[in-house]
Amino acid sequence: MAVWLPKFKLDCHKCSDAGKLERGCETDSPIPGMWKLNDWEFARCPRKLVARKSVDYLSAYFFFTKGYLPNPGGWLDQPAKLIDALILIEREIMKVKESEEK
Repeated sequence: MAVWLPKFKLDCHKCSDAGKLERGCETDSPIPGMWKLNDWEFARCPRKLVARKSVDYLSAYFFFTKGYLPNPGGWLDQPAKLIDALILIEREIMKVKESEEK
């Protein structure tokens, strides 16, 4: 989900109280089907559904694309969870790009 957030173009600072209610900022949106992404449907604002850890992995991915790893050493010195996250992020980014090309 975190990789797809830019698609929604959400800015919490610009969201009015009515918008927060409709979009499901604090509680589920009263509008059925308010949020849809591919086969997913959810009732809360996508920004509220993304965990902080996911944002941290996206930051690590950004630095990875620039040639930096978060821990000293090479690939074998990185946590398995990080490697799995980087692979997952890359796959999702490819899906986003394919979606945009259609």
